[in-house]
Amino acid sequence: MWCEVEPCFVFHVANAFDDRDGCVVLDVIAYPTMFASANGELDTLGRFERWTLDPSTRSVERRVIDQAAQEFPRIDEQRFGQSYRYAYTVSVPADGNPQLAGATKLYKHDLERGERRVHEFGDHHVPGEFVFVRADGGTHEDEGWLMGLVIDTANETTDFAILDARAFEAPPVATIRLGHRIPPGFHGNWFPSR
Repeated sequence: MWCEVEPCFVFHVANAFDDRDGCVVLDVIAYPTMFASANGELDTLGRFERWTLDPSTRSVERRVIDQAAQEFPRIDEQRFGQSYRYAYTVSVPADGNPQLAGATKLYKHDLERGERRVHEFGDHHVPGEFVFVRADGGTHEDEGWLMGLVIDTANETTDFAILDARAFEAPPVATIRLGHRIPPGFHGNWFPSR
């Protein structure tokens, strides 16, 4: 089945699930335009949106969750395909710099309350995508850690940082210094050892 939507670009999806009304809910970072700029910068900035697809009318309702420029949405992967409460995204600089220079924040979205919390890494520190890892035996959706890479642009090094997802604004609980710079936007998944 096809549901038409205003043309745009979506590179990363936070989650998708069926709601109680029979609709499909899709949370994405959406860009109105892309690849039209001559200088290689982002044409427009991505914003966090919720799309509700109604199969009975083949319509899509788009609602902005957060207008701030951001990317790389992640959730507790145990919630994939189910309704969920928390999403984590990385800020993007207002000038659309593809090297993410000046983007120093990580966001925690509480989708039930419509709130956003901010972890500020500080000047010259550019976070990449952070992955949520649930605490062993954790019962709350945000009971666990966020792990990701943070570039120190002043020293050309990178920290592997671990945050307590419930104490989101607090300093990292641990950091591991890497003696070189890892390119911005580097992202992937983490798997437990056997």
